[in-house]
Amino acid sequence: MEAEMIDIPPQPKEPQESSQFLQRITIKNPEYSYSHLKMIFDPPLDTAGVVDAITWRTTLTNSLMQYLGVVGSAIRIDILHIEGGEAVLRLPTTDMVKFGAAVSGFVGTSEGRSIGFKTLGNSAFLMGLIGRAREEDIWDGFGG
Repeated sequence: MEAEMIDIPPQPKEPQESSQFLQRITIKNPEYSYSHLKMIFDPPLDTAGVVDAITWRTTLTNSLMQYLGVVGSAIRIDILHIEGGEAVLRLPTTDMVKFGAAVSGFVGTSEGRSIGFKTLGNSAFLMGLIGRAREEDIWDGFGG
C-alpha cells in the first residue's frame, strides 16, 4: 500500500501576545559624568587619610576658582561617596573637561600641608567608574 502525498499550505502564525515588553534605549549624551578622585597631602596625614566632606568641597571649589575664576566655582558638583582620601563625584558632562584640567593642575595648602588631586577614573556612567575602581579587589586573594 502506497502513502499518498498531500501538500498542505503553511498557515500564517498569529502573533502571540507577550507579557513582557522589550525596549532598547541608547544614551548618546548623558547629562552627568562621574569622577573618582584621591586627595593627596604632602606631608601625608597622620589620621590614616580621613578627609571630611567640607574639606573636599572647599578644596574642589578652590581648585576650580584658581583655574577658571568665578565661573569655575559655579560648576555644580555632587559628592556621592567619600571613603578615606577618595571621593566619587557627579558633575555635568559639559563641564567635565574643564573640571579635569582644574583638579589635575591644582596645588593648594591647608594647615601647612600641600594638597593636590589624583584622578583615579572618569566615566559617563557610574557603574563603569565603580567597576574599574573595584577591578583589583576581585583578584585580591587569588594566587597569593
